[in-house]
Amino acid sequence: MKPKSISEIREIFLNYFKDKSHSFVPSSSLLPAGDPTLLFTTAGMVQFKPFFTGAVELPYTRATSCQKCLRTNDLEIVGRSERHCTFFEMLGNFSFGDYFKEEAIEYALDCSVNHLGFDKEKIWVTVYTDDDEAEKIWLDKGIPKERITRLGKKDNFWGPAGDSGACGPCSELYLDRGVEKGGPDCATSGTCKPGCDCDRFLEFWNIVFNQFNQDTEGNLHPLKQTGIDTGSGLERVGLLLQGVDSVYDTDELRKIISFFEELSGIQYSSENNVAFRVVTDHIRSVLFSIGDGIYPDRTGRGYVIRRLIRRASLFGRKLNFREPFLYKLVDKVIGIYQVRYPELAKNSASLKKTILAEEELFLKTLELGLEKIEVLVQKTKASGKNIFSGADAFLLYGTYGFPAEMTEEIVAEHDLSFDKKGFQEELENDRQFSRESWKVHKVSLMTGLDVEKTEFLGYSSIFEKGNITHLFYDNKPTSVLKEGQKGAVALNKTPFYPEGGGQVGDTGFLRFGKNVFKVLDTQKENDVIIHFGEVLNGEFSTGQELEAEVEPLRRERLRFHHSGTHLLNGALRNLLGDHVLQKGSVVSPEYLRFDFSHPSALTHEEIRKIESWVNESIRKDFAVETKELAIDEAKKTGAVATFGEKYGDKVRVVQMGDASVEFCGGTHVTHTGEIGYFFIKKESSPGAGNRRIEGVCGPAVIETFQNRFAELTEAVQNLNLKIKSELGDEGKNLWITSEIPGPTEIREKLEKEGASAVTFFRDLSETIALKIEENTSLFLKAKKSFESRDFENNSSVIESVFASAIQTSAGKILSATFEDKDPSSLKGLSDNLKVREKNLLVILGSKSSESASVVITCSPELTSKGIHCGNLVKAACTTLGGKGGGKPDMAQGGGKEIQNLDSAIISAVNEAKQILSGERV
Repeated sequence: MKPKSISEIREIFLNYFKDKSHSFVPSSSLLPAGDPTLLFTTAGMVQFKPFFTGAVELPYTRATSCQKCLRTNDLEIVGRSERHCTFFEMLGNFSFGDYFKEEAIEYALDCSVNHLGFDKEKIWVTVYTDDDEAEKIWLDKGIPKERITRLGKKDNFWGPAGDSGACGPCSELYLDRGVEKGGPDCATSGTCKPGCDCDRFLEFWNIVFNQFNQDTEGNLHPLKQTGIDTGSGLERVGLLLQGVDSVYDTDELRKIISFFEELSGIQYSSENNVAFRVVTDHIRSVLFSIGDGIYPDRTGRGYVIRRLIRRASLFGRKLNFREPFLYKLVDKVIGIYQVRYPELAKNSASLKKTILAEEELFLKTLELGLEKIEVLVQKTKASGKNIFSGADAFLLYGTYGFPAEMTEEIVAEHDLSFDKKGFQEELENDRQFSRESWKVHKVSLMTGLDVEKTEFLGYSSIFEKGNITHLFYDNKPTSVLKEGQKGAVALNKTPFYPEGGGQVGDTGFLRFGKNVFKVLDTQKENDVIIHFGEVLNGEFSTGQELEAEVEPLRRERLRFHHSGTHLLNGALRNLLGDHVLQKGSVVSPEYLRFDFSHPSALTHEEIRKIESWVNESIRKDFAVETKELAIDEAKKTGAVATFGEKYGDKVRVVQMGDASVEFCGGTHVTHTGEIGYFFIKKESSPGAGNRRIEGVCGPAVIETFQNRFAELTEAVQNLNLKIKSELGDEGKNLWITSEIPGPTEIREKLEKEGASAVTFFRDLSETIALKIEENTSLFLKAKKSFESRDFENNSSVIESVFASAIQTSAGKILSATFEDKDPSSLKGLSDNLKVREKNLLVILGSKSSESASVVITCSPELTSKGIHCGNLVKAACTTLGGKGGGKPDMAQGGGKEIQNLDSAIISAVNEAKQILSGERV
């Protein structure tokens, strides 16, 4: 039989389950929707987590999918293992309260043998250690007992995906690949079976019998409806059906390897297969992640993607790649997957740009870092130690950009362990070289020196050449700055923007041959631009001509936010009035902050109008024109000046159509359309008479909405689960069933619709947040009502109160005290007690942390016997330090002295006893 391609396997699986009445559900994003506990989508069931827990209305009870997944928990063995990938596609079939073990096992065996073509005689299965039911089903389906293995929780209990969610015991299908694939002892021992660490038995299908919901505390709660979650790795199934040695030899991954062979001029072989596999795996992970809007960054998800790019760059050196190379394969890799994932082709230009920028950023220090790590490894060994220190790892991280995990992997090749705790301590103590420390001294660096004005060339370029005019070490002038020294460099010409006008300073690199200076901050003293940082390699001396290069993606985000700040200022002056004056601003890569004079907080409608005005100006794509004019001529243009800013004889005027004209020395976009979109995150007050707006532009808007809707999704699901758990079907009308957009939908809508999508998502997020607030309040009221009803009608409570009865000649006196019951609940219980018998006087009390309540009622017959509930309550409430009253047959009251509740009730009982016994008139 001809081996099946990966695409054919995928279609066979999905069509099989479609024929079994399963709804096909497209793959969700690698960015999980509504689950902050997960960095990435790690399994096919992630998008169905609320279906299993019952937190949403079910649109169907059976589903099948082929889900994009990303896992990096075994990253260090990716490339060395035959079957591990970071990115993979997971075939799955799911049941939500529909079928369970019997059908799931039948489907798995039938699809595997009769449709995919696995040899039934070579299939072994595992079941959870005490799952007799699953074993019996397998036996009934023709799998002999000797090919069924029981494994414990580590192997055969799956989930949840993340910190909480559905989970349960599982049963896995393995293929026996032959004794020759076993370990050295497996053939002779005769005990090799699934669970062995060798490669003989390879798992290709996992059926999870979801029976529990695990909370964030790790507690298991039985699910009200059981479910099935199947995972079958597409690449691994391909490995087995195509009869190849590793997933990297399957048709699609082998095609990517051939691209790298062509690009490198090196043939894939057993000597270099690890490097080929790593770059092949990582280009897929990076491509799909960035395609789903997960961009390289310093923390969180972005850090993982940056780490993958850097690891690929490191292994690429083993294939003679010394220049950026991953980005060159983007179009070819997209060609393999664009039929299944057409969104990749739409973003190919952006994908290449982002990957290239990341490769270039790391390659600037990779060579130096590798040399440094070699020195540090030899130093460690020479000192007789076998642990690579956390301080050295932090040096490689902070200075050369080596992720700690990558350093750990490299030093392991030198038989050294890694001081994780020491690295974390270094990270906490001094995460990076602090530019704040320079601010204390920078104003005095140039004092007494012969200085020339630095020519700033950064408006048109981020790469220029310039000569060193001054060097500083330990805040003093020096003629030489050496490797490892932190210092400052002044140039006669530079593309680096110095902090000013609210915009933070640029970062990047200065180079002279192999000599490298890493710029961590740029400042300006008088007319001299000073670059602060550290010498990574070689040394620098005054007079040298350097190549100066600004970090590009960071500068791009600064441009978005600075131009967005100008448009915001224009919106405020146009919509609020000319009294608006800028009082301060911050322009960073992550956000913008703008302080302005205005006497009152902005209304919701004003915020909407301001935001829409800015987005409309972005949509109009105004050309951003700059002119350098004499100060008097510049003032005639009507340009807005920043309050308190000092201007020279000549100023730079930045104009954006009819939306904004300002004095500004900062860096900007060339057309407003480049900004993409603008969103106001927060409006507040930094002080009397002033207001503050914090906002984001461009990609940061996408990230903001993705995070916001993920939080809302989680909040909705948690509320629905609470309502379902505590109110049952009677609370169905309080469920929130709003369709909340996922990460991919958010990104695509913003990219397609721009400004209108910002307004749509703002309105939608506010509507959902308000609905959550309203329904939470209604739920708490309903819960209280339910609790009261359950309390009032509780037979055990009624019997307990009757057990306290005091018999008098005129009737019975019932009394009891409770915790946290309101007067209405006490009244309801009292009514139910009086239904049971005539001639009852009921005296009930309850206390909370703040107050106590008393309710006294009686049968009508007892009022003629001298009982007046109002008088009894008044006396009781005096004891409580409060007051109360009412009619002869019903009264209530309360007080703050909760410690006296018991004595108040006893006092009322004794007085009533005297009245009903005829001892008082």
